[in-house]
Amino acid sequence: MTRWKDVVFGALAFVGAHAVEAAAWRSWFAPGGDYAAWFLNSGRAVAFTAVCLFVVSLLGSALGAADQRDSLVRGAYFSGGAVASMTVVLIVVGPGTIWPIVLVGGAAIISACAVAGAYAGGAIRRAGRP
Repeated sequence: MTRWKDVVFGALAFVGAHAVEAAAWRSWFAPGGDYAAWFLNSGRAVAFTAVCLFVVSLLGSALGAADQRDSLVRGAYFSGGAVASMTVVLIVVGPGTIWPIVLVGGAAIISACAVAGAYAGGAIRRAGRP
């Protein structure tokens, strides 16, 4: 059964992080940069996106996971939604010439952060039970 809520939260988390980056691109994420607002175009943007996805995934699992396995499943669905929205944003921003590498690299970063956050959230939830 697909967990649409986790997929949607993943998509919204990525789009929200991208919106913040786009708004503050020239001032904080890439001052003086001549390239488009994209989370892989700046180390600060990568870190910001990674932290956002980790925290949202952690909260989702800490508040709703039944057990550790469920938290990892939630993380997988969360990362799927985030990767899907990353793909759409990349198409809108302009894929460039190395778009396959960008998709794979971005998906790896997103998935690692989402699953790590979900795992940590499951551990927090499990630690809170008597």
